Amino acid sequence: MINLLEHEPVHVAGVLVKAFPQNCQNLANQLNALPGTEVHEITTEGAMVVTVESSDKEKNIVDIITHLSQLDGVLDTSLIFHHNDAGLVPHQPKSPNEPINFR
Repeated sequence: MINLLEHEPVHVAGVLVKAFPQNCQNLANQLNALPGTEVHEITTEGAMVVTVESSDKEKNIVDIITHLSQLDGVLDTSLIFHHNDAGLVPHQPKSPNEPINFR
């Protein structure tokens, strides 16, 4: 789960993983076992919607996605979405009377 209170940038990627339908459940189990990786949806045609999360201290997100593409039974992986929170101002506690600045 993303924690915007962290000081290290967090990377989040949405990946479409394609496999033969008969391999999907086994692959989903393998993917869910990987740190920072979660399968959200599996179609009957063999497509899986997967998110991958990693910080700069952890393994490079590109290396993780490359690893996914090399698992037995994976036909293809496509990066659909990537976000990182590098450069966001860290959350600072405010006093209860201080107005919120949305800029």
